[in-house]
Amino acid sequence: MLEIAKILVSLLGGGLAGAILREWYSRRRSRVQPIPLIERVNRVVSPGLEGFTLARLVGNPKGRELEEVTNLREYQLTMRNTSSIHLRDAEVQFEFPADDVQAWASRPALSKTALEALDASATEPWKKAFRWKIPHLPSGDSVEFTFQAVRPSSENYEAALYRCEGVVFERVVGEPPPRNKQRIANIVFAVTMTLLFTALGILVTKLGTSGERLTTVSSAGCDLQVISLYDRYGQDWNSPWRIKQRVLNVGSQDCVFKSEKINVLNLSTIKPGEVLEREKLSEDAAKLLDVEISVGVSSSSLRTTTIPVYVGR
Repeated sequence: MLEIAKILVSLLGGGLAGAILREWYSRRRSRVQPIPLIERVNRVVSPGLEGFTLARLVGNPKGRELEEVTNLREYQLTMRNTSSIHLRDAEVQFEFPADDVQAWASRPALSKTALEALDASATEPWKKAFRWKIPHLPSGDSVEFTFQAVRPSSENYEAALYRCEGVVFERVVGEPPPRNKQRIANIVFAVTMTLLFTALGILVTKLGTSGERLTTVSSAGCDLQVISLYDRYGQDWNSPWRIKQRVLNVGSQDCVFKSEKINVLNLSTIKPGEVLEREKLSEDAAKLLDVEISVGVSSSSLRTTTIPVYVGR
């Protein structure tokens, strides 16, 4: 029973709780984590005033003319890294159902590392594609994208992440809630489990902790084994501690033994194969200390040495 209690203390006091938390964090990191691609604007651009129109300059520098632009759609998107993974050298690609598209990308808000434009191939010949390499987007950082498409065939667009294992886009229209409920639930679960196993460890410690120490003594012609142990005397958490000392003569001749701390106040002879035992109760928990013992084959050949044994405080 005491050995089982010792194992439970070891596991519940830290090992098991730590293993569970490590496994939880490992699974959390290994599963796919969505990060929001926030669609802030997806609208047709209009002057909004009667008598005004949208136009752009076309032609060569010497003979430039104004060309009216109709059906100009603007997209403003925010990529926010809400995952626990720091993205490094990830790539992002956007595709729009139009031939004429202008694109712009900001620096990340935190890392400030400029994005690198890459060659992009659209999945459909009638689409326009843009691709960037993101050198560093740590957890909590964000980057802005703006696109203006002339005469797109629809308001739809495609966006995908590359070279960032375990992270995918989650399309969100409008600003998402400030807090991730699932993330909060995971944190609460982790804290609860830690407190639970800590409490169990303390409970088992109070009810059933024990200790045992074996020391071999070879001195003055004596060969002894001293076993010092302690445990709870009862089943209640406030039961007194029992501290026991066993001195075994494993040699071939009688040995004289004396130790005040082990409660052998007078010289005692221990024959080969015999055991000298002492036991006492203590209200305080046992503490491992170095104590003096005197041993020899006779009272005139005693030698004093120190050994570690459990004693009451």
